[in-house]
Amino acid sequence: MTERRTIDLGRRLRVLAGVDERLLARVPLERTRYTGLGGVVLSTSVIAGISMWFFLSQMLGRAHPAALVLVVVWALIVLNLDRWLVSTVTGRWQRRLTMLVPRLAVATVLGFVIAEPLVLRFFETAVVDHVIEGREKARSALRDTLIRCNPAPPARPPAGACGEGTRLTPETPAEASTTLRTLRAERDKVAVRLAAAQRKHAGLLGQATKECRGVKGVGLSGREGYGPRCARATEIAKGFAREHVDPDTATLKSLDGRILAAGAVVATANTGYKQRIQAAIDRRLTSLPTKDDTVGLLERKKALDELTGSDVFLWTFTWLMRLLMLLIDCLPVLVKLMGGTSFYDRLVEEENKSQERLHKERIETAEHAEAGELRLEREEKAEDLRKRKRALQADARSHVSDLINRRTIDLMRREPSVNGSRR
Repeated sequence: MTERRTIDLGRRLRVLAGVDERLLARVPLERTRYTGLGGVVLSTSVIAGISMWFFLSQMLGRAHPAALVLVVVWALIVLNLDRWLVSTVTGRWQRRLTMLVPRLAVATVLGFVIAEPLVLRFFETAVVDHVIEGREKARSALRDTLIRCNPAPPARPPAGACGEGTRLTPETPAEASTTLRTLRAERDKVAVRLAAAQRKHAGLLGQATKECRGVKGVGLSGREGYGPRCARATEIAKGFAREHVDPDTATLKSLDGRILAAGAVVATANTGYKQRIQAAIDRRLTSLPTKDDTVGLLERKKALDELTGSDVFLWTFTWLMRLLMLLIDCLPVLVKLMGGTSFYDRLVEEENKSQERLHKERIETAEHAEAGELRLEREEKAEDLRKRKRALQADARSHVSDLINRRTIDLMRREPSVNGSRR
């Protein structure tokens, strides 16, 4: 029973090597060789399936049972591809060499695809630690930038050091206080100018009043009443008020309103400013991955490149791992090539040539037979045509003979009448 199971297992492994058991039965000593070759093909497909499992797990961030479907499909693809590669490398060494380059090229590309997830898995601890370290550095750098660009009052953000996106509030307390101070300084200037204008306006208005009351003095007519000089003095006072007093009064009123609003902004900005900034910083930091978040495939690949870029030994070891995986994937073709041309290979080549000759003979035989049938059919049709032609000719002669006979009889019947007497 055990021997029977062993035979069945060996037969199934040889199927993976693309062996024809009918031909292999003629050289039973080579069964072990092709059983081992089938085992190599199976091992390569299993490694490819494991590589696909690691790839999907790293891409999804976790192992998912549904990924087993893709793992099995990928393993079957690699299995059939390797089976095709080893089953087509047969014949003499000249033919094997012409088939070597394209098959090794296919195996090489496939090996690189399979190798990378396994290499990432092999260095997973160092890669994940490097990714987490990079994440923490990015979070710390962003936090420091946001704190530096959003200082607590009375400090101000450094000039030119804060780019777009680093300001968390439209206006800081320091900027609001500066605005308030600027408004107050402007109000003071307007108030001084308005006071001077009001004093001058009061003088002009007093001069007009004296003129209209007839008060005697320098520059006054001394005539009471609303005369031309009174009207002119009054108009001068009103014009000065329109040009100097009224605009500054409106400006002062506007500045008072703006100062009141700016004071409210300063009070609001100072109230809980640190808490608001900290909350805004925390919200910005949530956009960055934490050390507990899943490490994706691209992050792993980038981290591995960064690690190997700064360490020659690690870079060399990584490429040795890739080459090892590549060699393992190329093993089916390499084993087949290194084994040389076996007696089974010669049998396969001779069988192929024999089948090719037989196929050619079958084609030629069928061609000759069909050509003979066509010739016979052509001759039969020609004979039928000749028979029909002879029959038509005979019918024509018979018809002519009948016409002649009928004409002769008619003439004979008419002859006495022609001579004018009947006897």
